[in-house]
Amino acid sequence: MTHAALHLTHLRVEQLRQFRQALVLDGLAPGLNLITGPNEAGKSTLVRALRAAFFERHRSSSVEDLRPWGDSAATPTVSLGFDFAGRRHSLTKAFLGRKRCDLRVQPLQEGAGLPLALEGAEAEDHLAQLFGFQFAGRGESRPEHWGIPGLLWVEQGSGQELRGPAQAAREHLQQALQGLSAAPVQEEAAARWGAPLASSRGDALLAQFTAQRAELLTATGRPRAALADALAEQQRLQAEVQTLDERIRQYRQQVDELDRLQREAAHDALNPPDAPLRAQRQQVQAALQALEARQAALAADAQRLAAAQAGQALRQQQLQAWQQQLEEARRRQDRWTVLAQQLATAQAALGPAESALAAAAHDVARAQAQGRALRLQARRLALQQQGQQAEAEARRLAQAVQAAEQADAELARLGQRLAALPLPSGGLAVLQQAERRLAQARWQCEAAATQVDFDLFPGVELPWRQDGGSEAWRGQGSRHLSAPGTLALPGLGQLVLRPGGADLAARRQALAEADAALAALLQPLGLQTVAQAQARQAEHQALAQEQALARQALALHAPEGLAALQAQRARAQAAAQAAALALQSPDGTLTEVPTQTVPASDLSTLSLDEAEAREEQARQAERQARDGLAAAQQALAQARSQHQQAGEEARVAQACVDDPAWQDRRRQTQADWLAGQTEVEALDARLQQARAALQAAAPDFLRQDLERLGRSLQQLEQAATARAQRLLQLQAALEQAGALGLEELRDQRAAEAAAAGRRADELQRRAQALDLLCQRLQAHRQAALDRLQAPLQQRLQHYLPLLYPAARLELDAALTPAALRRPGDAATARLEQLSFGAREQLGLLSRLAYADLLREAGRPTLILLDDALVHSDAQRLEAMKRVLFDAAQRHQVLLFTCHPAHWRDLGVAARALPSPG
Repeated sequence: MTHAALHLTHLRVEQLRQFRQALVLDGLAPGLNLITGPNEAGKSTLVRALRAAFFERHRSSSVEDLRPWGDSAATPTVSLGFDFAGRRHSLTKAFLGRKRCDLRVQPLQEGAGLPLALEGAEAEDHLAQLFGFQFAGRGESRPEHWGIPGLLWVEQGSGQELRGPAQAAREHLQQALQGLSAAPVQEEAAARWGAPLASSRGDALLAQFTAQRAELLTATGRPRAALADALAEQQRLQAEVQTLDERIRQYRQQVDELDRLQREAAHDALNPPDAPLRAQRQQVQAALQALEARQAALAADAQRLAAAQAGQALRQQQLQAWQQQLEEARRRQDRWTVLAQQLATAQAALGPAESALAAAAHDVARAQAQGRALRLQARRLALQQQGQQAEAEARRLAQAVQAAEQADAELARLGQRLAALPLPSGGLAVLQQAERRLAQARWQCEAAATQVDFDLFPGVELPWRQDGGSEAWRGQGSRHLSAPGTLALPGLGQLVLRPGGADLAARRQALAEADAALAALLQPLGLQTVAQAQARQAEHQALAQEQALARQALALHAPEGLAALQAQRARAQAAAQAAALALQSPDGTLTEVPTQTVPASDLSTLSLDEAEAREEQARQAERQARDGLAAAQQALAQARSQHQQAGEEARVAQACVDDPAWQDRRRQTQADWLAGQTEVEALDARLQQARAALQAAAPDFLRQDLERLGRSLQQLEQAATARAQRLLQLQAALEQAGALGLEELRDQRAAEAAAAGRRADELQRRAQALDLLCQRLQAHRQAALDRLQAPLQQRLQHYLPLLYPAARLELDAALTPAALRRPGDAATARLEQLSFGAREQLGLLSRLAYADLLREAGRPTLILLDDALVHSDAQRLEAMKRVLFDAAQRHQVLLFTCHPAHWRDLGVAARALPSPG
């Protein structure tokens, strides 16, 4: 049987959240539709718009989240169109502002029915009945009201939550299932169990047996009440019998132990076990004392060896010191010879250095004479140039003084104009802040005021009077009333509108205070508005810029000030006069007279720079010659001093080693070293032999033997003491136990335990019979339920193999997935035990199966997925794409995602929303 599927053709939102301007999604395909966009692009907003269009009453005041941010006068509007059952539906719903709801239904073909036009609540109720949802009694619509759309429309991050939406749509799902499979289920139940199980009386019978079972067993099959008490009594009596058996066994063991201990005590009294150990311990102790004496002798020899080795080390150091003295005497003699050669070389270099210094001094005197003559000649030329430059500088400075005086006068004029334009003490920001406070107070007053919306017929005017003013209301409009007013109704009378709100008076007072504060700031300035203050600020800034330009002009002509510039002009004029007077004197005011006659040919061929360069070269040559002489003299003195010092050191060192007493001590030390070496070798050999003999005697093992034998004797004494105490304890315990009559008491408790066992077995067999009967009844009841769920299970198994091959998804009584059974798993996996991604995938498969059932039952279905399957791996995502593509052959699917790259192979073109911002 073929059923017409729902086809959403277009969606338009306007003045809704971030969509202040209209956004239209048209040309939607009847199958898959992929809508992409980055975060904050509005995907979730479109989903919210669809939910509001269906689930929210148009007159609801609980949809403030639809209002654009910061726009209190907006009217969020949603328009959409869809085709279903041969009819085209057009829905327009507006919220908050101009509230309305219009639904138009047109047949797609002639003769398919009459057109239908519904408005307001009537249109909304028609949609609720058609789509299978309900409206909230009060406030915002909640998930438990959403019915079929709430089941098929998956919000972001809620794909794994299925029980709540399925519960909300359970009535519609059961109706669809009963329409498809109710008759076969009833017939088979009646054939197998008769009329009682096939009707509600079967449930009553099952409840009766379950209640009787509950009197003896818990829900998990554990004993309770009379059965638990009987089992507990049986266990208690059996435990007492076991305790008495254990006590009797212990009594018999104690008798045997007493006999054994008495025989052991008699045997040890005749043959003491510690006598051999004490004799052996004395032998080990004597051997250990002998070894300790040998160890003391070994330690004394080790001390003598250490002392002899220390003496040898001292003698070795003395021999090395005398050998170093001999080598040092030879080194000093060799150094004295080398220094004698260096002294002869320094004496030979002194004469050439003195000759070079005399020649350099002559060249310096000749270069100095040439330089003096040329400088006298250049001085007069310089005075002429200085005079000319001073006159030009005086003229330039005179012009600069004139321009600076003009700039200074302009600067004074602009300063006077700026002083005549006062500004607020805190600047324009103080006025702007006061103006913002006034605007905020006015806005708060308007927000607290009563809003009146009117829509008058053409040509109708209503006079309005408030606070001594009046106006006429015409056409459409809106007013915020913060004070009482009168609205005249021609021919009818008048309405007095008094706004409410507990804090309206306070806000009006705040508005008046903010207005007064702004006026108080403007009055000292002689201004009326902040705009005038801004104009004055602009004029003040323009004058300040002109003042800055005048200050720059003054700084350009007189960087150090006008007075400094005038002083520079005076100095330049004085310098020009001084240069003119100097040139008028016969010798040009030059008092310097050459000390040496210079040929005229030298003055005509040399320039002043060349002469000065020659003079500098001569002076440098003279300095180098003088430095060379000083270095030669210093080298000679140093060589002579080092030669004398080295000679004295060589003489003293040689005298020391040539001393007969020194040589005698050296020979004696060598002889002592040889004798000491012989003693050290003898002591070392004796120590090696003693250590070997001591190690062979194994003193550590002897100490261990001594400790072992001592512990053994101690243990024998402790064992004898413990045995005596145990004998006393056993005698007392046996005397006490013999008086209790344990065997007679044990027989009595055994009879009582047998009776309690028979009672417990009787109750347990009854409980097992009731449990088996309830299981059988429940199994057949579940079989009937499985046949009722067969159509849904069939649709689930249509999709499940694409994701889990050969697996089976089990349903509970609420028609929701409960467990997943996969081949190879030892146990069935509960749904809550699966990962988040797996639960989300199974939730989507279940929704698609629900959609198939509902479509077969003639209900409209639309699959809406907001960023679904984001937790799926690549392999599972590929399988889910196949599932969605298959479902889209029967249903329209709107898939919103911010990851378009993940869905490129879905087989449809992506529709991109504009990026935010």
